[in-house]
Amino acid sequence: MPNDLPVRARGVIAFIVAGTGAGARVLLLKRRTPPVGAWCPVSGRIEPGETAWRTALREIGEETGLTDGTLYTTGVTDSFYDPAANTIEMMPVFLFTIPREEAVTLDEAQSDYAWLAVDAALAQLTFAGHKAALEAIRRDFIQRAPDPLQRITP
Repeated sequence: MPNDLPVRARGVIAFIVAGTGAGARVLLLKRRTPPVGAWCPVSGRIEPGETAWRTALREIGEETGLTDGTLYTTGVTDSFYDPAANTIEMMPVFLFTIPREEAVTLDEAQSDYAWLAVDAALAQLTFAGHKAALEAIRRDFIQRAPDPLQRITP
């Protein structure tokens, strides 16, 4: 057995933000499935033949019912150690923007949701990697206009 610690990129993370500037609101989901009780952004596994950004759009639709918005690549990648698999998991972080808060239709993996101001979302998020990603999103997308080169056009 090799000594290397495998690095895998099998999933994505997608933050959903309604509005801009000081009035921006972040959607967080409370997990019903592992990690049970964690407050997180949208996340999911990449299916065979699927690009990461298409996975983000699919998971946003499945987990929230939201389909009309603008998708960006943030330039941020979350990583964490999975002790069960003894791997480092890396996940690109996407941003899905909508003009204002909308009603959310949760799937079976989520038990609750909340639209929160950025500081409240940072306090509510369970994982450090998600907090770091949201800080970058605040700096690069909420407090200023996004760079058009980061927009993904399906």
